[in-house]
Amino acid sequence: MKPRSLALLLPSSLAIDASDLRSKTAKIGQIARAASVFRADRIIIYRDPDLDETELIERILNYAETPQYLRKRLIPLADDLRYAGTIPPLRTPHHPLDAEKIEIGDIRVGVVIRVHENGSWVDIGSKRSAFLNVSIQKGERVNVQVTSNKPLKAVPVDDDEIAGYWGYSVMSAGTLSEALTSTPAPTHAQGLRIATSRYGESIDADLLRKIGEDSWSGDVLVVFGAPHKGISEIMDEEKRREGGGEKEKGAKSFISEFDYTLNVIPDQGTATVRLEEAVVATLAILNLSFH
Repeated sequence: MKPRSLALLLPSSLAIDASDLRSKTAKIGQIARAASVFRADRIIIYRDPDLDETELIERILNYAETPQYLRKRLIPLADDLRYAGTIPPLRTPHHPLDAEKIEIGDIRVGVVIRVHENGSWVDIGSKRSAFLNVSIQKGERVNVQVTSNKPLKAVPVDDDEIAGYWGYSVMSAGTLSEALTSTPAPTHAQGLRIATSRYGESIDADLLRKIGEDSWSGDVLVVFGAPHKGISEIMDEEKRREGGGEKEKGAKSFISEFDYTLNVIPDQGTATVRLEEAVVATLAILNLSFH
């Protein structure tokens, strides 16, 4: 069974190995696609002082996640998005292929375009706006369920009322250590913290089953290092900047911060594994655990 929620913790330097904006956009777009394929609920960006492109990453991830029919309304024009057309379509349930085809019972993402004391009108991808009998702030993004087609009417829907996968949210944290501190302490009741590292355990069937049992109905946080340095190096550097003294002996000292530290590509055939490749490999393997 899928965990209660699945979050990815990624560095602000995730595109440090990309040479230009087009390459960065493609890399971030691949991560958006992988997160959607494997039903990630949240993507959290932690700050790496080597390269802090948090704003760029958030903007591209949010663009990819927003249904195409709402992008002009919700995503401001920005030079950072000039290659956004190269981002692969997510094809998630909240990205309908034919936005004009609307049936009673459909759930849509909408944005409030007009407000009256008796209700609100929402753009849900149709040439007609849907009427809600509640007043919601203009410009707000809202999930709605269609209750009538002629005239087009809908009612607001809470996230927990939506059965299918409904995309990811994007947020930023401070440093990696701060991001981990702000996450509830890992217990089997609350969830798991999983790190990816060359120092981690290699996956086998028994470990897959154990992770699946421990993640059942809990929250899972999967943490990735940067393309040019791993989680252990990042955490050691953070401790030194905070006045923590000398680097701790043993590159594995960071492992105590996590429930599991996994090497998902043992005996890799390439000198390096790109971050977007690590995301796909890790989520594909964990998906087996969850199911």
